[in-house]
Amino acid sequence: MLNIGNSPKLFINASIFLFFTLLLMFPKGYNYGSTALLVLSILFLCYLLYKRVSFLEVVKQNKAIFVVTTFYFLVSLFFIFFHGEKIKLIDNPLRAFLFLSVIVFIVYSSVKFDILLYSIPLGSFISGVVALYQYYILNLESAFYNQMKIQSGDMSMSLGLFSFVIAFHLLDVNKHNQKRVALVILLGIFGVLASLLSFARGGWVGVPILLLILIFLYRHLLSKKFLLGGITFLCIISVVLTVNNKFVNRLSEAQYELKLYLSGDNKVSSIGERLDMWKIGSKAFLEHPISGWSLKELDYYKKDLSDKNIVTKASISFSHLHNQFIDELVKKGIVGGVAILGIFFLPLYIFYTKQKNKKNNKRIKFITTLGIVHILSTMSYCVTQAFISHNSGNIFYFFVLFLFYAFMVNESATTSE
Repeated sequence: MLNIGNSPKLFINASIFLFFTLLLMFPKGYNYGSTALLVLSILFLCYLLYKRVSFLEVVKQNKAIFVVTTFYFLVSLFFIFFHGEKIKLIDNPLRAFLFLSVIVFIVYSSVKFDILLYSIPLGSFISGVVALYQYYILNLESAFYNQMKIQSGDMSMSLGLFSFVIAFHLLDVNKHNQKRVALVILLGIFGVLASLLSFARGGWVGVPILLLILIFLYRHLLSKKFLLGGITFLCIISVVLTVNNKFVNRLSEAQYELKLYLSGDNKVSSIGERLDMWKIGSKAFLEHPISGWSLKELDYYKKDLSDKNIVTKASISFSHLHNQFIDELVKKGIVGGVAILGIFFLPLYIFYTKQKNKKNNKRIKFITTLGIVHILSTMSYCVTQAFISHNSGNIFYFFVLFLFYAFMVNESATTSE
């Protein structure tokens, strides 16, 4: 493989650091580090072509992730032309496809994942500080109120969860490193708090399951001190939430809104509108399961259902159906459903099998656990939000996914040497 020196490693690490620390510092903070690394990666591919060095070996060795991402991009491209949509809608799928170059760049540079151990907890802390400042000092209605609070709340939750994975890893490699572990957990709590202060309830649904999975994967570390730390963590969260009436009210509202919707008394609510959108989606998909619907056709269809009082007028004003999976099925048919499931389940399978086959390698266990948590958490966000239809969610999912994947490849190469 081409020897490219140490400079690329510096650029890669700097870009990753910028991505996680700037992610939620201000609106569109997710663009800077990811764009920098994407541009560098594409320039690196051009350099390889100029030097007549083939990078196809990297593609062949990791063909599954390249094939499923390319398929997702091509399906999106096909339906844009098929439905006569504006070409700008290809922006997110194209970006996902181009992010594949990041894998090639990182693999060629043989960069290790150590930058993640610092940048992710710091990013989690920053997201929490921003959320606390916006909610308690600026007195905004919620944290991230002016920067898509659902998306931001979900991403901050991921930073918190990633930090907990890092804490487990640090404890796994050195059980005497308890002060650093405690610090990382504390920084992770800031990310969780940021999500809670966004009051975006959809991001909280999958957290208990993810924490149980994480505890199961690192169950050999369980001890009295760990249990005490867990209880302390729950107490801190409980105290913060108990004194916050709005958080308690949001949970009560969810139960009340669901009850009203099911009884038919009032469907105009956050949960009611989502359920109506899912009803629209299920009906629309059954009518055109192969070809899907164009945006214009779908708007007419939604209006027709509203005029017939099948759904509320409030539920037809959104450009998506507040569920990534339903949205893909409706707009791209069964093929679109296969494509969206593919970009989740195939990398999930790869991370799982790699961890299973290298179960005694703590570094591979760590990076694959990050991958598993990232995929499952994003899937949970996609249940109540078209998470990757937005620029922020698209960049966050694919950029972070390919980072974790590339680092897994590098760790595997080190092990086999």
